Amino acid sequence: MDEQNEKSISSDNAPAPIVPSEEPAVIAEDKSVVGDVSHALANTEPVHEFESEYSADDSMRGGYASVKGNRASNNKFIWIVIAVMTVMCFAVGICSSLLTAHFMRGGEKPPVISTSGELQQNIAAVVDARKTSISEVQCGGLSASGIVMKRDGADVIVLTNAHAIAAYVTDKQAPAVRFYGEDAYYQASVIGYDGHYDVAVLSVTHDTKFTVYDLDGSEFFSSDLKYNEGDYVVSIGNAMGMGIACYDGIISKKSELLECKELFGAEGKKTVPVVRTTAVINAGMSGGGVFDMKGNLVGLGTYRLANSAGVGEEGSASTDVEDTGFATPISVLYPIYKRILADNNGGAVALASISARKTNTSAIGWLGLPFGFNCEYKQGLLTVASLDGGSPLSSVETGDVLTRIGNYEVTNDICGAIGALLSYKRRGDGAALTLALDRNGAAVPVTVNDYRYAL
Repeated sequence: MDEQNEKSISSDNAPAPIVPSEEPAVIAEDKSVVGDVSHALANTEPVHEFESEYSADDSMRGGYASVKGNRASNNKFIWIVIAVMTVMCFAVGICSSLLTAHFMRGGEKPPVISTSGELQQNIAAVVDARKTSISEVQCGGLSASGIVMKRDGADVIVLTNAHAIAAYVTDKQAPAVRFYGEDAYYQASVIGYDGHYDVAVLSVTHDTKFTVYDLDGSEFFSSDLKYNEGDYVVSIGNAMGMGIACYDGIISKKSELLECKELFGAEGKKTVPVVRTTAVINAGMSGGGVFDMKGNLVGLGTYRLANSAGVGEEGSASTDVEDTGFATPISVLYPIYKRILADNNGGAVALASISARKTNTSAIGWLGLPFGFNCEYKQGLLTVASLDGGSPLSSVETGDVLTRIGNYEVTNDICGAIGALLSYKRRGDGAALTLALDRNGAAVPVTVNDYRYAL
């Protein structure tokens, strides 16, 4: 990404490359790569011959002899016909399979990645398995990255940052994508984007050189992923706009709020949920991937911190903070990505209105919910801090502790709580949102009918 267009908290981080295939590469400890595909063959029923139990008299001998003599030739003819028909069936089946594969291609399950007990070997295995799933993205002269998520028929779906396609949002300039191991850029269509959480999804009609693995729909792309501070990760993306590269590091803080500038010319600042990592997220790596040692997508490389006057203060990119990058966590990324695909309107996606901010009275933060009350983490518990109108007011009181959002059990992970809330849509078609609160040890159930599960 151009230095002039960088954000103080850089979102120019390009997506990490992974093996572009129809499904993401699987990383399993101490297991070998599995890539065999079994084929089912049709069995033909055995032909049984029966001898007559009756003897022919002299008047029938001629006929019997003639029947016996014709059976061999008739059987030979039948077997020739069967052989020809079998070959034709195989030919038709193969042609149908090839045509189906060409016009209706879906994802392939990612290959298993063999890892050892040595960290260096594990990192190398992850990079080898995921690098072809990382692409380069260009839009309006800016360079960024993208994660190849899956193939949808003739189209390849690419996940990236919204700020990577700023020229599209403001001036309708079409983005272009270059896939790993290829020379040319191919024009992409924008499926949709969200400016607040900085997520966008593109579609490219192209037959890629490398297999497009189906990361979307596999165990490697799940909002339920668990990770801890100190876990090793690798970031892969279009570093400095110089091509796909990888960097290793650890998760230095698994869940926090980050204040940064609004996108697309909007004034003011916003506060977003992030996971902090020492895996480098340089300019150009916006939209790249951050993966754990099993190949799971931990997050979308989005921001890097820069300051000119002190820690935590935004400033020029010339004074970048060392070993500090921020990724949009999978718990938040997953519902936004799914909603963009579902809406498929080429523009901004409509998400649940949730505000977040840091406070001096909470080590974790404050959440403004669209259900008529606001919460703040107190001693690690998401506690109702104030009421401001709305349907659940008759059931909610200040001091209640929010313990469950739908099926999500609330913890001190603020990213997880926001992701669970984003899984619901106002006036959607799914099940109504149910909340569980604790009031002095007593359970208080609340149903918010206006918000329904949307994934």
